[in-house]
Amino acid sequence: MWLLVPLAVLVFYGVRRKLSAWAKIDATGGVSGILPAVSARKLALRRIMLLLSAALMIVSIAGPQLCSGQKPVRQKGIDIIFMLDISNSMLARDTAPDRLTRAKTELLQISRSLGDGRKALLLFAGTPVVQCPLTDDKEDFEILLDMATPELITTQGTDYRRAFDAALKLTNSGGELSGNETVMVLASDGEDHGNDLGDIATTMKTRGVHLHVIGLGGVQPVSIPTPGGPKRDRQGKIVLTSFRSERLASLIKTVDGKFYYSRPDAPVHDAVADDIAAEAADARWIMAPGQRVPVHGETILAALLLFVSGSMMTDVRRPPKQSA
Repeated sequence: MWLLVPLAVLVFYGVRRKLSAWAKIDATGGVSGILPAVSARKLALRRIMLLLSAALMIVSIAGPQLCSGQKPVRQKGIDIIFMLDISNSMLARDTAPDRLTRAKTELLQISRSLGDGRKALLLFAGTPVVQCPLTDDKEDFEILLDMATPELITTQGTDYRRAFDAALKLTNSGGELSGNETVMVLASDGEDHGNDLGDIATTMKTRGVHLHVIGLGGVQPVSIPTPGGPKRDRQGKIVLTSFRSERLASLIKTVDGKFYYSRPDAPVHDAVADDIAAEAADARWIMAPGQRVPVHGETILAALLLFVSGSMMTDVRRPPKQSA
């Protein structure tokens, strides 16, 4: 339809050019009888009719419809992106048997409780890895979740920014948004060595992403077990880790997300699944136009009538009646 704007400008310009040219040929305005007088009104009306004809033809291609009333309709569905922290600190055993196993158990139970819907699994540490793209295959998802270990990512540390960037790309991996409700479930011990998440939070809120964060680990610092004993830094000191919520707190607040603290004696998977189900139920039904009546044929007919009428109309002004 935007093509009609420059077309209208050209029509207006053409009318002015024709009137100007006609005036140069016959400066008397048709009084001399050499050339018939041109009616500016008829000339403009004829061009407008042809322009409207073209506009209606373009509209008819889009399949216009007349809508009356409203009715509730079901939206497409829900996409759940599980984000699992597999940094080395997740091997700490302050949550039995360890943070990572506890996190995998929580995510598995959430997935099974929710049932239908597409699910994806994003693993992250210093860099993110898409372990499972959005899929309806529950068995494949569970197998890939069980395989998650820190060895899958060589760049260790924890970078939430890169993880959320990758998760947002998963929501429009085909080049455009799916139209489904998007839910992100993050399981982590809260340690982050990345950058500020302010703009990420804004993007998530704009897209209407629902965020659920599961915190794991104790508040008391503990060591990180490795095959060669407790993990040590370059100076030989034992590296200690504890649950930290500071970095995630601002993100949760900005996007109106929800936080859950998982402990062996108090799992949170049922609460997370219930909250996600409630969000999906609220967003599943929307009001849409009720009865739709196609007017494709009528639009084409109106375009043809305008085209024929405009083509048959003359630009010549009717000569005044001679008095007796």
